[in-house]
Amino acid sequence: MLLALVGLDEFAKDERIARFWKESLTGGSQRKVFFASDYPKDENSLAVSMAQALAPSFFDPAASVLVRHCEFMLAEEQRKIADFINGSVKANGVFQENLAFDFSELDKRSALWKLFEKLKVVESYDPPKYSDTIQKWIFNHVRQYFGIDIHYAAAEYIADAIGGDTKRIHSEIKKILIYDKNIREINMQHCLLFIQQNREVPAYELQESFGFRNLNAFLPGFRRILAEEGDDAFMSIVSALRSHCLTLLHIQAMKAKKIPEFEIPAKILPPNRVFIYKKSHLPEQSSCWKPGSLQKAILSLDDISYGKKTGRYRDLPSFELAISSLLC
Repeated sequence: MLLALVGLDEFAKDERIARFWKESLTGGSQRKVFFASDYPKDENSLAVSMAQALAPSFFDPAASVLVRHCEFMLAEEQRKIADFINGSVKANGVFQENLAFDFSELDKRSALWKLFEKLKVVESYDPPKYSDTIQKWIFNHVRQYFGIDIHYAAAEYIADAIGGDTKRIHSEIKKILIYDKNIREINMQHCLLFIQQNREVPAYELQESFGFRNLNAFLPGFRRILAEEGDDAFMSIVSALRSHCLTLLHIQAMKAKKIPEFEIPAKILPPNRVFIYKKSHLPEQSSCWKPGSLQKAILSLDDISYGKKTGRYRDLPSFELAISSLLC
């Protein structure tokens, strides 16, 4: 059995790994877990350690092997592992040992990806990305996994508090049910009691209205974050807006060079975020800024950041005024 689990849905991957252990740990075999992030610190390469574990010896039976944090593997290590798997695959295309890889992401240009695609062993696990899909996931998960109901408002609260971390969402819901095993429906009171609003500041939610220079749409979300997070939100907001300005500036520069529209996303965005180019209307946002205005906004954001560190912005209203002035 050969598996390549790719994605950031940690809960779903853990469930799949549990099934992997259940199906593979038979006949006295043992489980072994390697962490790709530990190599090449050890003398042996990951490929060698993995091959030794999979092969039976006089003292130990063959193990079922799971390799965690595979996104940290170097290209040379990936090549060695691909060679090992290729050498172990039988004529009928079947890999006889029990081996699973856990990736948060896998480069489609790599030797391992090409091999996994050829052997058809890739399983993708993508978490819900947006607040409405996270709410639906929570609503369905509570019903299907725990066999109880959850108020829509409670699911909305959890989605806003935690975001798309499915593993933590599951743990927090389980914590509520451990407290009271007789709960038949999770409501807002349960969530307020056990789940704190400590998700990373959702400053990215401000980027679209900021990019369109729409002050009326920007201010409500901006004020909500400041009200919830207070002074702690300062640097996250500045960082998110500065990053967005740089993205829009790159788009402007590409357009000025007459680079074809379909080539721009791959040049300025990571492979797993290319889809947001048109979905978030980035080309239209870049057109809302006059030549030179994005550079000025970036310099202003740097000045605001420096001003905060030197004590210039001692209250939130002064910070709000400084940020809002960039859209006027």
